[in-house]
Amino acid sequence: MMKNVSLSTVWNASLVRDAQTLVAQVHVAGFSRVELGFSLSESMVRDIAVLCDQGHISVSSVHNFCPVPSGYAPERFFPDTFSLASTNAQERAMAVTLTKKSVETAQRVGARALVVHAGRVEIASRMKELVLLVDQGGSGSPRYQTILSEMRQMRDEQKGPHLEAVVRSLEELLPSAQQADVTLCLETRYYFREIPCLEEFDMIFKALGNPPGLGYWHDVGHAQTAENLGIYSHDEILSRYGGKMLGMHLHDVVGGHDHQVPGRGRFDFRRILPWLKKDAVIKVLEVHPPASAAELQGAAEFLDNLSE
Repeated sequence: MMKNVSLSTVWNASLVRDAQTLVAQVHVAGFSRVELGFSLSESMVRDIAVLCDQGHISVSSVHNFCPVPSGYAPERFFPDTFSLASTNAQERAMAVTLTKKSVETAQRVGARALVVHAGRVEIASRMKELVLLVDQGGSGSPRYQTILSEMRQMRDEQKGPHLEAVVRSLEELLPSAQQADVTLCLETRYYFREIPCLEEFDMIFKALGNPPGLGYWHDVGHAQTAENLGIYSHDEILSRYGGKMLGMHLHDVVGGHDHQVPGRGRFDFRRILPWLKKDAVIKVLEVHPPASAAELQGAAEFLDNLSE
Protein backbone atom coordinates (compact mmCIF):
# COMPACT_ATOMS: atom_id res chain seq x y z
CA MET A 1 0.00 0.00 0.00
CA MET A 2 1.17 3.53 -0.75
CA LYS A 3 3.29 4.87 2.07
CA ASN A 4 1.69 7.26 4.53
CA VAL A 5 -1.81 7.34 3.06
CA SER A 6 -4.52 8.15 5.56
CA LEU A 7 -8.22 7.37 5.39
CA SER A 8 -10.72 10.09 6.21
CA THR A 9 -13.24 9.06 8.83
CA VAL A 10 -15.92 10.57 6.60
CA TRP A 11 -15.99 7.05 5.14
CA ASN A 12 -17.51 5.39 8.20
CA ALA A 13 -18.12 7.94 10.98
CA SER A 14 -21.80 8.28 10.08
CA LEU A 15 -22.27 4.51 10.29
CA VAL A 16 -20.75 3.74 13.70
CA ARG A 17 -21.23 5.09 17.19
CA ASP A 18 -18.00 4.23 18.99
CA ALA A 19 -14.31 4.86 18.39
CA GLN A 20 -13.25 1.25 18.76
CA THR A 21 -15.52 0.10 15.93
CA LEU A 22 -14.49 3.04 13.75
CA VAL A 23 -10.79 2.24 14.16
CA ALA A 24 -11.37 -1.50 13.70
CA GLN A 25 -13.09 -0.84 10.37
CA VAL A 26 -10.24 1.42 9.27
CA HIS A 27 -7.81 -1.41 10.00
CA VAL A 28 -9.93 -3.88 8.01
CA ALA A 29 -9.71 -1.47 5.07
CA GLY A 30 -5.94 -1.67 5.38
CA PHE A 31 -5.11 1.72 6.91
CA SER A 32 -3.24 2.64 10.07
CA ARG A 33 -3.64 6.41 9.81
CA VAL A 34 -6.73 8.60 9.62
CA GLU A 35 -7.87 12.11 9.05
CA LEU A 36 -10.44 13.00 11.69
CA GLY A 37 -13.46 14.23 9.79
CA PHE A 38 -16.06 16.81 10.69
CA SER A 39 -18.82 14.49 11.88
CA LEU A 40 -17.22 13.17 15.07
CA SER A 41 -18.77 13.79 18.46
CA GLU A 42 -16.74 15.00 21.42
CA SER A 43 -16.84 11.55 22.99
CA MET A 44 -15.66 9.90 19.76
CA VAL A 45 -12.75 12.33 19.48
CA ARG A 46 -11.83 11.79 23.10
CA ASP A 47 -11.83 8.02 22.69
CA ILE A 48 -9.85 8.16 19.43
CA ALA A 49 -7.24 10.27 21.23
CA VAL A 50 -6.88 7.49 23.81
CA LEU A 51 -6.49 4.92 21.04
CA CYS A 52 -3.75 7.14 19.57
CA ASP A 53 -1.99 7.18 22.93
CA GLN A 54 -2.19 3.39 23.01
CA GLY A 55 -0.70 3.07 19.52
CA HIS A 56 -3.81 1.62 17.84
CA ILE A 57 -4.13 4.43 15.29
CA SER A 58 -2.36 7.62 14.26
CA VAL A 59 -3.82 10.86 12.93
CA SER A 60 -2.28 12.77 10.05
CA SER A 61 -4.75 15.64 9.87
CA VAL A 62 -8.01 16.98 11.23
CA HIS A 63 -10.90 18.46 9.26
CA ASN A 64 -12.58 21.54 10.70
CA PHE A 65 -14.88 21.52 12.64
CA CYS A 66 -13.87 18.66 14.93
CA PRO A 67 -15.47 17.73 17.22
CA VAL A 68 -19.10 18.54 16.53
CA PRO A 69 -20.13 21.04 19.24
CA SER A 70 -22.55 19.94 21.92
CA GLY A 71 -26.16 20.52 21.03
CA TYR A 72 -25.71 19.48 17.39
CA ALA A 73 -26.36 16.07 15.89
CA PRO A 74 -23.27 14.85 13.98
CA GLU A 75 -25.34 13.91 10.94
CA ARG A 76 -26.72 17.47 10.73
CA PHE A 77 -23.55 19.43 11.37
CA PHE A 78 -21.21 20.36 8.54
CA PRO A 79 -17.96 22.29 7.99
CA ASP A 80 -20.05 25.14 6.59
CA THR A 81 -22.58 25.36 9.41
CA PHE A 82 -20.66 28.43 10.58
CA SER A 83 -18.66 30.55 8.13
CA LEU A 84 -15.28 32.15 8.81
CA ALA A 85 -16.24 34.57 6.04
CA SER A 86 -19.54 35.62 7.56
CA THR A 87 -20.32 39.32 7.84
CA ASN A 88 -22.49 38.46 10.83
CA ALA A 89 -20.24 39.07 13.85
CA GLN A 90 -21.81 36.35 15.99
CA GLU A 91 -21.58 33.66 13.32
CA ARG A 92 -17.97 34.53 12.49
CA ALA A 93 -17.04 34.51 16.19
CA MET A 94 -18.59 31.06 16.58
CA ALA A 95 -16.67 29.80 13.54
CA VAL A 96 -13.43 31.12 15.05
CA THR A 97 -14.18 29.57 18.44
CA LEU A 98 -14.95 26.17 16.94
CA THR A 99 -11.86 26.31 14.74
CA LYS A 100 -9.71 26.97 17.82
CA LYS A 101 -11.31 23.89 19.35
CA SER A 102 -10.32 21.94 16.23
CA VAL A 103 -6.75 23.20 16.60
CA GLU A 104 -6.80 21.78 20.13
CA THR A 105 -8.05 18.47 18.72
CA ALA A 106 -5.21 18.39 16.20
CA GLN A 107 -2.65 19.13 18.88
CA ARG A 108 -4.11 16.45 21.16
CA VAL A 109 -3.86 13.68 18.55
CA GLY A 110 -0.53 14.80 17.10
CA ALA A 111 -1.82 15.98 13.73
CA ARG A 112 0.17 18.68 11.98
CA ALA A 113 -2.57 20.00 9.69
CA LEU A 114 -6.09 21.36 10.10
CA VAL A 115 -8.10 21.37 6.87
CA VAL A 116 -10.18 24.55 6.82
CA HIS A 117 -13.21 25.63 4.81
CA ALA A 118 -12.77 29.40 4.67
CA GLY A 119 -16.45 30.22 4.25
CA ARG A 120 -18.50 31.56 1.37
CA VAL A 121 -19.89 34.56 -0.43
CA GLU A 122 -23.55 34.70 0.58
CA ILE A 123 -25.12 34.24 -2.84
CA ALA A 124 -27.36 31.52 -4.23
CA SER A 125 -25.50 28.38 -5.24
CA ARG A 126 -26.30 27.31 -8.80
CA MET A 127 -23.82 24.47 -9.02
CA LYS A 128 -26.55 21.86 -9.35
CA GLU A 129 -27.78 23.60 -12.51
CA LEU A 130 -24.28 23.46 -14.01
CA VAL A 131 -23.74 19.84 -13.00
CA LEU A 132 -27.08 18.84 -14.52
CA LEU A 133 -26.19 20.55 -17.79
CA VAL A 134 -22.80 18.79 -17.86
CA ASP A 135 -24.49 15.45 -17.16
CA GLN A 136 -26.82 16.12 -20.10
CA GLY A 137 -23.97 17.05 -22.43
CA GLY A 138 -24.79 20.75 -22.30
CA SER A 139 -21.48 22.15 -21.16
CA GLY A 140 -20.61 25.13 -23.31
CA SER A 141 -24.24 25.64 -24.35
CA PRO A 142 -25.71 29.17 -24.30
CA ARG A 143 -27.70 28.28 -21.17
CA TYR A 144 -24.57 26.98 -19.47
CA GLN A 145 -22.55 30.08 -20.38
CA THR A 146 -25.32 32.37 -19.13
CA ILE A 147 -25.50 30.64 -15.74
CA LEU A 148 -21.72 30.66 -15.29
CA SER A 149 -21.49 34.33 -16.31
CA GLU A 150 -24.25 35.30 -13.88
CA MET A 151 -22.57 33.35 -11.09
CA ARG A 152 -19.23 35.08 -11.72
CA GLN A 153 -20.79 38.55 -11.81
CA MET A 154 -22.81 38.07 -8.62
CA ARG A 155 -19.85 36.63 -6.76
CA ASP A 156 -17.52 39.43 -7.85
CA GLU A 157 -20.02 42.06 -6.77
CA GLN A 158 -20.43 40.67 -3.25
CA LYS A 159 -17.16 38.95 -2.35
CA GLY A 160 -15.29 41.94 -0.85
CA PRO A 161 -16.71 41.99 2.71
CA HIS A 162 -16.50 38.21 2.96
CA LEU A 163 -12.83 38.13 1.97
CA GLU A 164 -12.15 40.81 4.60
CA ALA A 165 -13.96 38.67 7.17
CA VAL A 166 -11.84 35.62 6.26
CA VAL A 167 -8.65 37.58 6.78
CA ARG A 168 -9.87 38.82 10.18
CA SER A 169 -10.77 35.28 11.20
CA LEU A 170 -7.39 33.90 10.21
CA GLU A 171 -5.62 36.75 12.00
CA GLU A 172 -7.41 35.63 15.16
CA LEU A 173 -6.68 31.96 14.58
CA LEU A 174 -3.02 31.96 13.53
CA PRO A 175 -1.49 32.66 16.98
CA SER A 176 -3.28 29.66 18.53
CA ALA A 177 -2.41 27.41 15.60
CA GLN A 178 1.23 28.45 15.59
CA GLN A 179 1.50 27.89 19.34
CA ALA A 180 0.04 24.40 18.87
CA ASP A 181 2.37 23.71 15.91
CA VAL A 182 -0.64 23.07 13.69
CA THR A 183 -0.80 24.47 10.15
CA LEU A 184 -4.13 25.91 9.00
CA CYS A 185 -4.68 24.65 5.45
CA LEU A 186 -7.14 26.44 3.18
CA GLU A 187 -8.83 23.81 1.05
CA THR A 188 -9.77 23.86 -2.63
CA ARG A 189 -13.52 24.22 -2.57
CA TYR A 190 -16.32 22.52 -4.48
CA TYR A 191 -19.05 25.17 -4.69
CA PHE A 192 -18.34 28.23 -6.81
CA ARG A 193 -19.58 30.62 -4.12
CA GLU A 194 -17.09 29.26 -1.58
CA ILE A 195 -13.85 30.96 -0.61
CA PRO A 196 -11.11 30.85 -1.80
CA CYS A 197 -11.52 30.64 -5.55
CA LEU A 198 -8.48 30.40 -7.81
CA GLU A 199 -6.91 33.82 -7.31
CA GLU A 200 -8.18 34.37 -3.76
CA PHE A 201 -5.71 31.97 -2.14
CA ASP A 202 -2.93 34.32 -3.14
CA MET A 203 -4.90 37.37 -1.99
CA ILE A 204 -5.40 35.85 1.45
CA PHE A 205 -1.80 34.65 1.79
CA LYS A 206 -0.49 38.11 0.89
CA ALA A 207 -2.94 39.95 3.14
CA LEU A 208 -1.60 37.94 6.08
CA GLY A 209 2.05 38.31 5.10
CA ASN A 210 2.47 34.69 3.93
CA PRO A 211 2.71 33.36 7.50
CA PRO A 212 4.38 29.95 8.04
CA GLY A 213 1.31 28.64 9.87
CA LEU A 214 -0.96 28.98 6.83
CA GLY A 215 -0.85 26.50 3.97
CA TYR A 216 -2.73 25.07 1.02
CA TRP A 217 -4.73 21.84 0.96
CA HIS A 218 -5.44 20.44 -2.48
CA ASP A 219 -8.66 18.54 -3.05
CA VAL A 220 -8.34 16.50 -6.23
CA GLY A 221 -12.06 15.95 -6.74
CA HIS A 222 -12.98 19.58 -6.10
CA ALA A 223 -10.30 20.91 -8.44
CA GLN A 224 -11.27 18.50 -11.19
CA THR A 225 -14.94 19.34 -10.76
CA ALA A 226 -14.04 23.00 -11.25
CA GLU A 227 -12.22 22.07 -14.46
CA ASN A 228 -15.09 19.87 -15.64
CA LEU A 229 -17.50 22.76 -15.12
CA GLY A 230 -15.29 25.29 -16.89
CA ILE A 231 -14.52 27.35 -13.78
CA TYR A 232 -10.72 27.04 -13.74
CA SER A 233 -7.97 24.60 -14.71
CA HIS A 234 -6.87 21.85 -12.35
CA ASP A 235 -3.29 22.23 -13.51
CA GLU A 236 -3.35 25.98 -12.93
CA ILE A 237 -4.35 25.82 -9.29
CA LEU A 238 -1.68 23.19 -8.66
CA SER A 239 0.99 25.24 -10.39
CA ARG A 240 0.02 28.34 -8.41
CA TYR A 241 -0.19 26.83 -4.95
CA GLY A 242 1.56 23.48 -5.02
CA GLY A 243 4.54 25.07 -3.33
CA LYS A 244 2.39 25.82 -0.29
CA MET A 245 0.69 22.42 -0.29
CA LEU A 246 0.78 20.47 2.95
CA GLY A 247 -1.74 17.82 2.01
CA MET A 248 -4.31 16.57 -0.44
CA HIS A 249 -7.65 14.78 -0.50
CA LEU A 250 -7.74 11.93 -3.00
CA HIS A 251 -11.01 10.89 -4.59
CA ASP A 252 -12.33 10.36 -8.08
CA VAL A 253 -14.92 12.34 -9.99
CA VAL A 254 -17.29 12.07 -12.93
CA GLY A 255 -18.54 15.42 -14.19
CA GLY A 256 -19.61 17.17 -11.00
CA HIS A 257 -19.93 14.03 -8.88
CA ASP A 258 -16.93 13.62 -6.60
CA HIS A 259 -15.77 11.62 -3.52
CA GLN A 260 -15.77 8.43 -5.54
CA VAL A 261 -13.27 5.59 -5.20
CA PRO A 262 -10.04 6.38 -7.10
CA GLY A 263 -9.94 4.34 -10.29
CA ARG A 264 -13.73 4.20 -10.55
CA GLY A 265 -14.21 7.68 -12.02
CA ARG A 266 -12.68 9.56 -14.92
CA PHE A 267 -9.82 11.50 -13.36
CA ASP A 268 -6.35 10.62 -14.60
CA PHE A 269 -4.35 10.44 -11.37
CA ARG A 270 -1.12 10.47 -13.36
CA ARG A 271 -1.68 14.23 -13.58
CA ILE A 272 -0.84 14.55 -9.87
CA LEU A 273 1.85 11.89 -9.82
CA PRO A 274 4.66 14.28 -8.76
CA TRP A 275 2.67 15.16 -5.65
CA LEU A 276 1.80 11.54 -4.89
CA LYS A 277 5.50 10.79 -4.78
CA LYS A 278 6.28 13.54 -2.26
CA ASP A 279 6.56 12.03 1.22
CA ALA A 280 6.15 15.48 2.81
CA VAL A 281 2.65 15.83 1.33
CA ILE A 282 -0.09 14.35 3.53
CA LYS A 283 -2.23 12.10 1.37
CA VAL A 284 -5.77 11.37 2.53
CA LEU A 285 -8.26 9.07 0.81
CA GLU A 286 -11.55 10.95 1.21
CA VAL A 287 -14.23 8.62 -0.10
CA HIS A 288 -17.84 8.80 0.97
CA PRO A 289 -19.98 5.78 1.88
CA PRO A 290 -21.13 3.29 0.73
CA ALA A 291 -17.66 2.32 -0.51
CA SER A 292 -16.58 -1.05 0.89
CA ALA A 293 -13.34 -1.87 2.68
CA ALA A 294 -12.33 -3.98 -0.31
CA GLU A 295 -12.90 -1.04 -2.66
CA LEU A 296 -10.70 1.16 -0.48
CA GLN A 297 -7.98 -1.49 -0.53
CA GLY A 298 -8.26 -1.57 -4.30
CA ALA A 299 -8.01 2.22 -4.47
CA ALA A 300 -4.86 2.18 -2.36
CA GLU A 301 -3.32 -0.45 -4.63
CA PHE A 302 -4.34 1.58 -7.70
CA LEU A 303 -2.62 4.70 -6.33
CA ASP A 304 0.35 2.67 -5.17
CA ASN A 305 0.90 1.26 -8.65
CA LEU A 306 0.85 4.77 -10.09
CA SER A 307 3.46 6.03 -7.65
CA GLU A 308 6.00 3.26 -8.27
